[in-house]
Amino acid sequence: MKRKTIVVISTVIGLVPFILVLYLFNLSQVFAHMMGIGYLGVGAFLVNIALILLVGGLSWQIILRAYGHDLPFLDVLAIKTIGFAVSYLTPSMYVGGEPVRIYLMGRKHGIALTRVGATVVVDKFLELSAGLFYIVLGSVYTLVSYQLPLKFFIMLIVLNAVFLGGAALFFIVFVFRLKPLSSILDLLARNRLLRRSLRKVSPFLRRLESDISVAFGQHKRVTLQAFALNLVAGGFIFIKPAIFFNFLNMRFSFPQLSLLYALTHLILALQFTPGALGIFEWGEVGIFSILGVGSAKALAYALMVRIADLLVVIIAAVIGVHMGLKYFWSGRGQCESA
Repeated sequence: MKRKTIVVISTVIGLVPFILVLYLFNLSQVFAHMMGIGYLGVGAFLVNIALILLVGGLSWQIILRAYGHDLPFLDVLAIKTIGFAVSYLTPSMYVGGEPVRIYLMGRKHGIALTRVGATVVVDKFLELSAGLFYIVLGSVYTLVSYQLPLKFFIMLIVLNAVFLGGAALFFIVFVFRLKPLSSILDLLARNRLLRRSLRKVSPFLRRLESDISVAFGQHKRVTLQAFALNLVAGGFIFIKPAIFFNFLNMRFSFPQLSLLYALTHLILALQFTPGALGIFEWGEVGIFSILGVGSAKALAYALMVRIADLLVVIIAAVIGVHMGLKYFWSGRGQCESA
């Protein structure tokens, strides 16, 4: 109930700036630009979104296969799409759908939750690492090529430092199998009051931690392949603005695309409303203004991204309802807990 309340409150908070941006800017011009890309532009934009999902699904599939689970690609893609939708609607940095992915895959195919959980953690880590690669690349190009306002300059430096530090820490933990979670559990277990509570979850968490290290120990080649696929998916995200504005007869250089990618995703990292509602729209207007793109065109692009994302969420909802009817209510595909 508490989580639902947070989602409702954050949605209301996001609706205020979203409605405000629609009120302040000329909507007729905004929709004219959206219609100006034509059916071919819309088709190209949606194909790009589909490729991002397909490549992301393939990345998770090869990780699952490395762990001994050769599953149908459509199942993997469907569950990852549902996970994306949950993360999208969760007021966080596109993280939140992972427990749903673990439960759905474990329930449907009878895979131990610790094992499928390890594949999800590895897949998410590689996805975020690939995104971080483009953020750092874009930040470097941005700092070299543009005279940014001081607030954007400071934000780039600080957030890049935080993200790189966090990624490096997780990478060291995974590669060298330091198992910090086990150490924390051992420390907490010294407290008598916590010992009984930890007794149930401790074996699961220790097994999960052990399974995660397998990807960076026994399956290094597959892990690198999955990372390469995430880089490809990140590349499709990188060129998303170029696809839209190409049909408005506007061309962006590589440094310009780098700026757009870096600043957009750094703003999304501060997301505290579902789908960055309100934050994304205002952020895109501000970021595109640095390149001299008018607010109407910037908002048109932001709304096109919003519509495409919501389309994916709707598809995920339909898939989720279908899976619920077919696999849950029928009692098929029991999963193991460990």
